[in-house]
Amino acid sequence: MQLTNGEIFTSREPLQKLLGQKFPVKTAYGLARLANKFQEQLKIIEEVRNGLVTKHGEKDGKGQTSVKPEGESWEKFVAEFNELMAQEVELVFDKVKIPEKVAGTCDKCHHNMDVVLEIEPNVLMALAKFVEVA
Repeated sequence: MQLTNGEIFTSREPLQKLLGQKFPVKTAYGLARLANKFQEQLKIIEEVRNGLVTKHGEKDGKGQTSVKPEGESWEKFVAEFNELMAQEVELVFDKVKIPEKVAGTCDKCHHNMDVVLEIEPNVLMALAKFVEVA
C-alpha cells in the first residue's frame, strides 16, 4: 500500500497505545508485525528530521539544537519537513482485525468473561488504514 511518511509518523503514538492493550494472540501478532514494518520507516524519518533540525536549528546554552518558530529559518524548516512528510513509500502489510470484545475479568467476582474493548476514537482514526474492527 502506498503511504506517506506523514501517515506513518502520525500513527506511531496510536499504535503504541494499541500495543499496550491485551489482545488475542492473532491480533497481538498482527499489531507487532505492523509496528515492526513501521519501525524501519520511522527510523529513517527520524534521522532526516534530526538532520533538518541540525541544518536549520540553533544551539542553546545547554548544547541542545532546536528550531524555534520565531527563528529566521523556521519557514525553511517547515517547508522541508512538510516535503519529508509528503514522501510516499510502499509498505506491504495485512490490515489487523481488532476484536470488539476481549478476555477480561469481572470486577466484582473476578471470574473470566468477555469485555467490550474500549478504544479512543482518535486512536482508531489515526489507524484507519491499518486496522479494522471485526
